[in-house]
Amino acid sequence: MKRHGASNLIACLATLGLVMASCGPAAAPPPAAKAVSPAPAATKAPAPPVATATGAQPAAKAAPPGLTPKSASEQPRYGGILTVGTGGDPPSLDPHRETTSYNYSITTSAYNGLVKYDSQAWPAMKVVSDLATGWQLSPDGKVYTFNLAKGVKFHDGAPMTAEDVKFSFERIRDPQLGLAKSPRRQQLSNVASIGAPDDSTVKITLGYPQASFLPTIAAFYTGAVMEKRLVLEKKGDMTKTIMGTGPFKFKDYTSGISFELVKNKDYFLKDRPYLDAVKGYIIADRFARFAALRTRNILWLSPFPYMAVPQAKMVEEQLSDKINLKWAFHPAWYGAAFNVARAPWSDVRVRQAVSLSFDRKKMLAVGLEGAGLIGMSGQPPSEWALPEEEMNKVPGYAKPDIEAAKKLMAEAGFPNGFRTEALVWATPVHQAFALLFKDAVAAVGITADLNVNETTVYNDLRFRKAFGVMASASGSGSTDPDMVLGDYYVTDSAQNFGGYSNPQFDELYVKQVRTLDTTERRKIVWEMQRILLRDVPIAITYWSNVAYAWWKEVRGFNPPVSFFHAFGYQEIWIAK
Repeated sequence: MKRHGASNLIACLATLGLVMASCGPAAAPPPAAKAVSPAPAATKAPAPPVATATGAQPAAKAAPPGLTPKSASEQPRYGGILTVGTGGDPPSLDPHRETTSYNYSITTSAYNGLVKYDSQAWPAMKVVSDLATGWQLSPDGKVYTFNLAKGVKFHDGAPMTAEDVKFSFERIRDPQLGLAKSPRRQQLSNVASIGAPDDSTVKITLGYPQASFLPTIAAFYTGAVMEKRLVLEKKGDMTKTIMGTGPFKFKDYTSGISFELVKNKDYFLKDRPYLDAVKGYIIADRFARFAALRTRNILWLSPFPYMAVPQAKMVEEQLSDKINLKWAFHPAWYGAAFNVARAPWSDVRVRQAVSLSFDRKKMLAVGLEGAGLIGMSGQPPSEWALPEEEMNKVPGYAKPDIEAAKKLMAEAGFPNGFRTEALVWATPVHQAFALLFKDAVAAVGITADLNVNETTVYNDLRFRKAFGVMASASGSGSTDPDMVLGDYYVTDSAQNFGGYSNPQFDELYVKQVRTLDTTERRKIVWEMQRILLRDVPIAITYWSNVAYAWWKEVRGFNPPVSFFHAFGYQEIWIAK
């Protein structure tokens, strides 16, 4: 197949996006789409979580239980079924094992953690009580003592105790408890011990004070409490079973078709949930999924795979009286992740050449139709990212440098380039980026054959490091460096897909974790990003904004900082 030039490819993809966005099922054709709208306004990343402001440790007293009070002007109603449209099947139903929102859309509301993010406080990342009625922090900032709510039961009727909480965290930390290598293990690496002195108390001791500890376990996929007895009975295999304490019970799941969650009538918060059920429809095609929203066959559209910008524009201009539409930042990078143990990617000059070949502005304009922010340093746009004035001086950030890239390729022994295979996830936004990657690296002599795989195969290959380069993306539940730089770049982290290892980087990572002063911590994090700009374990192009859409009778939903936290249906209710 003859390769398009960069400008031709961009024009073709943009035209294709417009044509497809205007298409819909014959039974309910959408209004004609207008020209692609200007990119959504860049969404700024949030401030640090309230419960652990990075300049100081939380007060050594119990946190106030419950969520942000609702407005007295509108009282929630009980009953109804929330219909949801999502884009694919989860690799499994185990939230400790998986990293995709296809899992989270089904499992989030079936589990509780010790603490959680207050969905009513977004965009602030406010940590509040969940299974814990409160917590105390020792004077040295290392010991958290959590007091558990009384009368909590798992969905099978078994009582939830501190031993279940302890076991759930240990399951992530200990490969012998059912997970060969949990992708969340790095996030609990500072945990020295977990104790359950009685059924209602959990004591977690850290190796050193950590500013981000509470926000880390507030992410349900790290904090989800499972029933110890059941997990052991199943020999650690929770890939087909959901058994939590959450507001909704798992009813069924049919691959490629649907899933259903029903109200937990024995939920420990007696006035929750409001809904009778959540019915999810798995609709792989993004245009059919949008048509289902537009015709009210679904009331809430899952933010992943992303809504196309022309579709969002259509909602804003033609359906705003019926459907809410809101853009929000999501800390997901798009780029080329290299297996640094494999030639030729083991040569930093080749990795640098790829980064220099990227026209980041044009790639964002096509790959996400402008709905995102340019990035390159490894840290999403936030208070932790390198200043824009410094980034603008980095070669390849503001514009590509093909001549410099070719020079590096020649120095690495590839004056005529080489052929390679690139691993790609079979979703529209990932495949769009992969085509742009293929076109960009062709300019420096690299011929990339795209190896596109569905979710289960893709995840298996990337976690086994069975690839040379991934033209792909990955996201985080927060902008905090512990949950971004720690996950993707620290040696032996499960999500360090390319096997990158730099002792200096690892040392700085530990140093910034221990640094509670925000200004000093930021300086260390900036230095870590400078190392990544030099080593290029991942050549990042941009970070995403996402559009959330839901019918106006759906109340209680607030778009979160990361769509990983978008599936807590506990506060949602239907007005009619």
